[in-house]
Amino acid sequence: MKRALLILSVAMVFALGPLMAGPLANDSHVVWVGFQDSAEQAFTVQVPRGWKVVGGLYRFGPLDPRIMVDMTSGDGQTNIRLGDASVPPFFPLSPTLYSLGWREGHRYSPNGVAQGVVANYRPGWVFADLYGQARFGPVCRNLELKEWKQDEPIEQNQGGRTTAGEALYACDSAAGRKVAFVYAETHSFPPPAAGIWMVTQLGSFIAPEKQTSEALQIMLHASSTLTVSDQWEAMQLRINGAAGDAAYGQFKKNMAAEQSHFEQQSAQSESQGESFDRALRGVDLTKDPVSGEEREVLSAGPGVRHWFNATGQAVNSPTQPGPDYRPGEPVR
Repeated sequence: MKRALLILSVAMVFALGPLMAGPLANDSHVVWVGFQDSAEQAFTVQVPRGWKVVGGLYRFGPLDPRIMVDMTSGDGQTNIRLGDASVPPFFPLSPTLYSLGWREGHRYSPNGVAQGVVANYRPGWVFADLYGQARFGPVCRNLELKEWKQDEPIEQNQGGRTTAGEALYACDSAAGRKVAFVYAETHSFPPPAAGIWMVTQLGSFIAPEKQTSEALQIMLHASSTLTVSDQWEAMQLRINGAAGDAAYGQFKKNMAAEQSHFEQQSAQSESQGESFDRALRGVDLTKDPVSGEEREVLSAGPGVRHWFNATGQAVNSPTQPGPDYRPGEPVR
């Protein structure tokens, strides 16, 4: 177990990376300033000037350091979080652990090098909703899941399993109607660390409806600027020992791929903001096969499709409602 955690520790440290879209538009009024981890000078990140920013590197054991940056707007209405120090490494409930009396939710600290929790693997989209309920439930009178979907992971690690997903909510708060969002990736590691899994990407925000797009862009921009100190990397590798070299090499490869992905997706934050708006309004954007035009129609729901007849009438149904109906084409 100790050897497994040695290999995992680099991944634990860097359980945060550039997320899934591009930089802020050039006309943004946000002014960026630097924020540095004060605990171990492990990283720097750009944050909006005038916002309340807390966070840094939180160490729960020699092989269990976690990054979190929490940002709140000056008016207190928008909160954005990169990573989360409360999210531990997870250890599936194996037959051996079960026979010894362990159950899901129990704290587990093998050899004292990490403070984990016993929990079976959750795919990224499942974790995103579980995290969203826990994070936003206490501040929302009625937390309503508006969109929940699986995404392609930013980078698929060699071996193991990586999954990704996101959850979008409508929220009735004391300050009025808000929107909440979570993006998460989870990874289950291959031997010799088989079974141990972690949240390797995590970004979230809650904001007033009219500020949703800006909150998304700020989260993505800040994530893209997070830079880990070379000196701190070297120190952590000495703690890891030689067994961490392979994990560190994989991390460097992943970071390069993520940065390339970020640069190629400069327009995605705008299109995702539009997707958020449609999800909140309960409509889908689809192509009418009769006229060839893109149209907004009431959301079909899981397992249901949009169908159009010759007059352009739209019907939602899991199967073809009639011989004169043709399936609409989803517009991404």
